[in-house]
Amino acid sequence: MFRRSLVENRGMARQEPKHHGDPVVAAINRVLKTERDGVEALRHAEEEGRRRQSEARGQATAMARRADACITRMHAAYLKKTDEKITVLAATNPPGDAARSYDRATLTAAARRVAAMLTGDT
Repeated sequence: MFRRSLVENRGMARQEPKHHGDPVVAAINRVLKTERDGVEALRHAEEEGRRRQSEARGQATAMARRADACITRMHAAYLKKTDEKITVLAATNPPGDAARSYDRATLTAAARRVAAMLTGDT
């Protein structure tokens, strides 16, 4: 038979057809070349797909790190703002007022519990 599969031909030197003018041999050679070109194109497409997948995973990881950092900064800013508001409230309320006589540590702990509930860190 004139045609060997591409797998059988791998590693073998390409042989010139013995029948130079034979249109059947020429047609078979065109088919084999098209098959080899298709396999090569498929291999390149698979490599490109793996490269893009790896790149996308790297981008996703970087995005997750940036989101985590942003959330951490936002959480710290809200805690700072809450602490500042507690300080203002403590300074404006007389210490003898029974309803508002909580110390700073108690108010801070309460604010942190509320912040944790709001952020889902409970």
